[in-house]
Amino acid sequence: MKLLYLMLLCAMPAPAAAACMFTSNVTPFQADAPALVDNAQIPAPEIEIASLTRGIGGGATCDALGFLSVQLKWPRGSDYSLDEIGFEYRLVSGQAPEGLLPAVAVASPVSGRKAEHQFTWQDVPTSQQMPVHLELEVRAVTRDRQRGAPARVRIDSPGG
Repeated sequence: MKLLYLMLLCAMPAPAAAACMFTSNVTPFQADAPALVDNAQIPAPEIEIASLTRGIGGGATCDALGFLSVQLKWPRGSDYSLDEIGFEYRLVSGQAPEGLLPAVAVASPVSGRKAEHQFTWQDVPTSQQMPVHLELEVRAVTRDRQRGAPARVRIDSPGG
């Protein structure tokens, strides 16, 4: 009898409500003042690679997640090192999937002058996915809320 219960338990699909254990590598960047002040002396980051991967809507708990990866390099000669700043993302054009872009400046682990920001969102089923065509603005933000020059990046992905 115990064997029968064990077999039935193993045959049951994982509940849909089970949470995906993947987490983004970005954290909110803490700054001192509530308002941002533009400062053209702070350089724009160099965007090396930006890629978007749509959710596939399979049976595994993480299959519904979409991923955006932005790899950037901090320019030489800045008064700030990469571990002293955060980055603000702003939608310039297009329609971003709900929950994709952070509402606050973010930071991530750094490696020398390079960092990668990984964002996730709950994507819609493949049959409902529309193409994504975005233009994002990425700016450095300092702890005293100075905002640097913008870098722009295009993100294009076909629908499902």
